[in-house]
Amino acid sequence: FIFSYLTGGMNFIDISNLKPENISDNRLTYTRQKTGKTINIQLSTDANRIIDIYSQVTKTTGYIFPILKMNNHITAQQKQNRVHKLLLETNEGLKHIARLCGIKSNLTTYVARHSFATVLKNSGVNISLIGELLGHSDFATTQIYLDSFDNVQCTDAMKHLV
Repeated sequence: FIFSYLTGGMNFIDISNLKPENISDNRLTYTRQKTGKTINIQLSTDANRIIDIYSQVTKTTGYIFPILKMNNHITAQQKQNRVHKLLLETNEGLKHIARLCGIKSNLTTYVARHSFATVLKNSGVNISLIGELLGHSDFATTQIYLDSFDNVQCTDAMKHLV
């Protein structure tokens, strides 16, 4: 979740497929599965710390995070099944954390992506740049994305009236 937030709201599928060769000169470069767009971002100190935690995993799996394994998940279907299974488990874990912390929102990996975009928008970052960082193919997608989240925030805010 934190790694996703720190890397531009990276999707779980893209995190799953990261390999050591995606990192060079403290930059993370990958092709977004959903759009095919290449993303190249600077890695923060905190993102590097998370990667370092899993450095031993990389030696045995070929991937940065312990989601896929080179020898076990060979076909596209095997990879898809594994990622789907771990995404469900991760989201269940996030829901458990939310309950423990008294968070009423539906906490999922996707919240990291929304949070990343919203923090940038609220900080005055240009929406075109936010879309670029999210890997959207066009401005309209980013506009719809941010507007839909604003609607959820407005609905939640209105609940406080009564």
